[in-house]
Amino acid sequence: MYMQTEKPSIDQDLDGAQRQAQDLDDFRDRLSSVSEQARKLLVHIAQLAYHGRGADRKAETAYLPELHESCGLDVGAMYTLLEELGQARFIEIKEQYPFESVAILPARSGWNALGALSRRAESQGIALREVLVDFRLLR
Repeated sequence: MYMQTEKPSIDQDLDGAQRQAQDLDDFRDRLSSVSEQARKLLVHIAQLAYHGRGADRKAETAYLPELHESCGLDVGAMYTLLEELGQARFIEIKEQYPFESVAILPARSGWNALGALSRRAESQGIALREVLVDFRLLR
Protein backbone atom coordinates (compact mmCIF):
# COMPACT_ATOMS: atom_id res chain seq x y z
CA MET A 1 0.00 0.00 0.00
CA TYR A 2 1.35 3.42 -0.98
CA MET A 3 1.61 5.95 1.84
CA GLN A 4 1.79 9.59 1.00
CA THR A 5 3.95 11.68 3.26
CA GLU A 6 2.57 15.02 4.27
CA LYS A 7 4.40 18.09 3.13
CA PRO A 8 4.75 20.89 5.64
CA SER A 9 2.08 23.51 5.21
CA ILE A 10 2.91 27.13 4.48
CA ASP A 11 1.86 27.92 8.05
CA GLN A 12 4.34 25.36 9.41
CA ASP A 13 7.10 26.81 7.21
CA LEU A 14 6.28 30.32 8.43
CA ASP A 15 6.23 29.17 12.05
CA GLY A 16 9.66 27.61 11.57
CA ALA A 17 11.01 30.75 9.92
CA GLN A 18 9.58 32.91 12.71
CA ARG A 19 11.16 30.67 15.36
CA GLN A 20 14.53 30.89 13.60
CA ALA A 21 14.23 34.67 13.35
CA GLN A 22 13.45 34.82 17.08
CA ASP A 23 16.38 32.49 17.77
CA LEU A 24 18.69 34.74 15.75
CA ASP A 25 17.48 37.82 17.63
CA ASP A 26 18.12 36.05 20.92
CA PHE A 27 21.53 34.85 19.67
CA ARG A 28 22.48 38.41 18.68
CA ASP A 29 21.36 39.79 22.04
CA ARG A 30 23.32 37.17 23.95
CA LEU A 31 26.35 37.68 21.70
CA SER A 32 26.37 41.42 22.34
CA SER A 33 26.18 40.74 26.09
CA VAL A 34 29.54 38.92 26.25
CA SER A 35 33.03 40.40 26.00
CA GLU A 36 35.00 40.56 22.77
CA GLN A 37 37.47 38.03 24.21
CA ALA A 38 34.59 35.61 24.91
CA ARG A 39 33.31 36.06 21.35
CA LYS A 40 36.79 35.30 20.00
CA LEU A 41 36.90 32.13 22.09
CA LEU A 42 33.43 31.18 20.80
CA VAL A 43 34.75 31.46 17.24
CA HIS A 44 37.62 29.18 18.17
CA ILE A 45 35.25 26.68 19.80
CA ALA A 46 33.07 26.65 16.67
CA GLN A 47 36.07 26.11 14.43
CA LEU A 48 37.20 23.14 16.48
CA ALA A 49 33.70 21.72 16.77
CA TYR A 50 32.83 22.03 13.09
CA HIS A 51 36.24 21.58 11.47
CA GLY A 52 38.26 19.68 14.06
CA ARG A 53 40.31 16.62 13.42
CA GLY A 54 38.94 13.09 13.57
CA ALA A 55 35.85 11.40 12.24
CA ASP A 56 34.80 10.02 15.62
CA ARG A 57 34.31 13.41 17.28
CA LYS A 58 31.10 14.21 19.07
CA ALA A 59 28.89 16.51 17.04
CA GLU A 60 29.07 20.21 17.94
CA THR A 61 31.76 19.61 20.54
CA ALA A 62 35.26 20.97 21.05
CA TYR A 63 37.64 19.06 23.28
CA LEU A 64 39.03 21.14 26.11
CA PRO A 65 42.66 20.00 25.91
CA GLU A 66 42.70 20.81 22.18
CA LEU A 67 41.00 24.15 22.83
CA HIS A 68 43.48 25.08 25.54
CA GLU A 69 46.50 24.10 23.44
CA SER A 70 45.33 26.12 20.46
CA CYS A 71 43.70 29.23 21.97
CA GLY A 72 46.79 30.86 23.50
CA LEU A 73 45.12 31.62 26.84
CA ASP A 74 46.29 30.47 30.24
CA VAL A 75 43.98 28.05 32.01
CA GLY A 76 42.47 30.62 34.38
CA ALA A 77 41.67 33.11 31.62
CA MET A 78 40.20 30.39 29.41
CA TYR A 79 37.92 29.10 32.18
CA THR A 80 36.77 32.65 32.97
CA LEU A 81 35.72 33.14 29.33
CA LEU A 82 34.13 29.68 29.19
CA GLU A 83 32.09 30.59 32.27
CA GLU A 84 30.99 33.83 30.57
CA LEU A 85 29.93 31.90 27.47
CA GLY A 86 28.15 29.32 29.61
CA GLN A 87 26.19 31.99 31.50
CA ALA A 88 25.10 33.41 28.13
CA ARG A 89 23.88 29.91 27.09
CA PHE A 90 26.31 29.44 24.19
CA ILE A 91 28.20 26.46 25.59
CA GLU A 92 28.18 23.88 28.32
CA ILE A 93 31.18 22.03 29.73
CA LYS A 94 30.61 18.30 29.71
CA GLU A 95 32.46 15.37 31.29
CA GLN A 96 34.99 15.45 34.10
CA TYR A 97 38.64 16.52 34.06
CA PRO A 98 40.77 15.46 32.15
CA PHE A 99 38.14 14.48 29.55
CA GLU A 100 36.21 17.75 29.56
CA SER A 101 34.58 18.93 26.38
CA VAL A 102 32.77 22.09 25.36
CA ALA A 103 29.35 21.44 23.84
CA ILE A 104 27.73 24.12 21.70
CA LEU A 105 24.19 24.64 22.93
CA PRO A 106 21.23 24.97 20.57
CA ALA A 107 18.72 27.78 20.77
CA ARG A 108 15.65 27.28 22.95
CA SER A 109 13.75 25.90 19.94
CA GLY A 110 16.44 23.25 19.41
CA TRP A 111 17.86 24.91 16.29
CA ASN A 112 21.63 25.36 16.22
CA ALA A 113 22.07 29.04 15.36
CA LEU A 114 25.87 28.96 15.70
CA GLY A 115 26.14 26.00 13.34
CA ALA A 116 23.85 27.69 10.82
CA LEU A 117 25.82 30.95 11.00
CA SER A 118 29.08 29.05 10.64
CA ARG A 119 27.86 27.25 7.50
CA ARG A 120 26.40 30.47 6.03
CA ALA A 121 29.60 32.44 6.64
CA GLU A 122 31.68 29.68 5.09
CA SER A 123 29.41 29.50 2.03
CA GLN A 124 29.83 33.27 1.55
CA GLY A 125 33.59 33.22 2.08
CA ILE A 126 33.36 35.27 5.27
CA ALA A 127 35.43 34.42 8.32
CA LEU A 128 33.22 33.46 11.26
CA ARG A 129 35.29 35.87 13.37
CA GLU A 130 33.95 38.76 11.27
CA VAL A 131 30.37 37.68 12.02
CA LEU A 132 30.66 36.89 15.72
CA VAL A 133 33.34 39.35 16.86
CA ASP A 134 32.98 42.24 14.40
CA PHE A 135 29.19 41.80 13.93
CA ARG A 136 29.43 41.70 10.13
CA LEU A 137 26.03 40.94 8.63
CA LEU A 138 25.54 37.95 6.37
CA ARG A 139 23.59 38.23 3.14
